[in-house]
Amino acid sequence: MLADLATLTTMAFAAFSAATLLPGGSELVFVGFLAAGYQHPLALFLVATSANIAGGLTNWWIGTLIARGADSQAGHAWLERFKLPPDMIDRVERLFGRFGWAALLLCWVPVIGDPITLVAGMARYPLLPTAVLTGIARMLRYALIWLTAAGLLGALGG
Repeated sequence: MLADLATLTTMAFAAFSAATLLPGGSELVFVGFLAAGYQHPLALFLVATSANIAGGLTNWWIGTLIARGADSQAGHAWLERFKLPPDMIDRVERLFGRFGWAALLLCWVPVIGDPITLVAGMARYPLLPTAVLTGIARMLRYALIWLTAAGLLGALGG
């Protein structure tokens, strides 16, 4: 029981932090627990997926704060300091309005996926479609990792 709690907590922390802009990945943790013969792989999958979605939605929330800040006087000064055009948020909002759903389906891709959810927030993309699309993408990611690991571990006699 305590070992299960430790395993799932470790998985949740790894998956959440991997989904934010912090460096790191959760794939090795997930596969490591599977390879070690963790007795509840479905629970591991659900925790990894849920925590990874929560991390992505945290990026979205931070993006909304950036967009709100860009609307303020201090935000305009920030945009000027980094030599960004004053209408950058508006342009991102229009672009994401057209292609946001497709971009969010790529949020599972390592390296580029985390900034996509941040940009979704900056573009003021609605929370519900962001959560649904992020959920689909991240769930499929862990399912693919799980199936690949199961195939490899089975082929290796693990």
